[in-house]
This record gives sequence, structure tokens and C-alpha cells, in this order.
Amino acid sequence: MKIPLPIRLQLFFLFVFLFPFNSANSQNASVYKVDTNKSQLIWTGYYVFNFGEHTGSIKLSNGSIQATDQFITSGYFEIDMKSIKDIDMPEDDGGKDLVVHLKSEDFFAVDKFPIARFEIIKTEKIKDAKQGGPNFDVTGDLSIKGVKNSITFPALITFQQDGLVARAKFKFDRTKWDIHYNSGKFFSDVGDGAISDAIAIEIDLVALK
Repeated sequence: MKIPLPIRLQLFFLFVFLFPFNSANSQNASVYKVDTNKSQLIWTGYYVFNFGEHTGSIKLSNGSIQATDQFITSGYFEIDMKSIKDIDMPEDDGGKDLVVHLKSEDFFAVDKFPIARFEIIKTEKIKDAKQGGPNFDVTGDLSIKGVKNSITFPALITFQQDGLVARAKFKFDRTKWDIHYNSGKFFSDVGDGAISDAIAIEIDLVALK
């Protein structure tokens, strides 16, 4: 069947205008590989009734970031849960025992779930962001122990000639990822041994072209 001329003209202009636009966008897109040696993740856990906390580190194992015109559009990074370390106590004075406990079924069950993952869904510029402060809100899916939940946190994202740096501080509720050990929300008899449901994360993510 012969296509009427007006429809053919519409299709022609559609291809002329859309394809160059898409091509230009793809040319501006950049892919950044997460540098797992330069990136750093620090965690902090808290007691509820005692004035105490524990702090440690954990390594990133993989990751990739996609950006267009200095605007992150997607990406992910993975966390090696077996690399959990405590840095506030010597190993022979409670540090080793704490790490063993964190790796157990009570907390992160790292033998069953060795990798946690954060996948970026979107980023939005923060209006009137202060100099040196967070300039983007990052929303993504955090997967721990096979449980996935959406979180949003502010981050300072800086683009450089050869890559980008993203710095963020936030807390998440561990119980949403089925980590219930000594949570007052689930156990009424833990008393002074109650552990805060909030886990604090500080991340410095470095990604290179």
C-alpha cells in the first residue's frame, strides 16, 4: 500500500531531527570505572543506652558510573562484605570478635551474601547548594542480604578532567534489611545491650574514565 505524502514527510522530519539529537547525547555520555583502591567506605554502629560506638571500614569490589554533561544518569557499586574491618579496637582486645560477629548470621551473613550492591536510579541537583556541601540528591536501590530497598541521600559530586569524586554521609535503618540483632524494635528484653537500628555510612567514591 502506498503511504500518502504527508505521512512520508512526517516520518522524514522525525528521523532527521531525532537521530542527530540522540547521537549528540551519546557523544556527550561518559563511563567512569570505580577505582576500588582509591575509594573508601567507613561504617559506624551505635549503642542505644550506652555512650559507645564502633567504627570500621569495608572495601568496594566493583562499580561503574554513567554521566552526561557532568550529570550522573546511572551506575552502581558493589561492596565486599567479607572485607569488613573494625578500626576502633585492637584485634586482640575485642576487634576480632566483633568482626566475626558482624559477619555471622546475626548481622550480615557474609558467607551466604558476600556482596552488597547499590544501584543508582536517579540524581537530582540540590537547589541553592552551599559551596563545598552536597550538591546532588542520589536515589538508588541498596541490596544487602538479598533484600533490596530504595534510599535517598545527599552527596557532593565533583567532576574532574580524568574522572569524578562522590562524597556522602548518611544513615540507614538496618532492620529494613532483616538485620534485627538486639534491636529494641524487635526484642523487648535487650535492656542496656540494645543496638541502634541506624548504621552510619561515609563514602568517598573515586571513578576514572
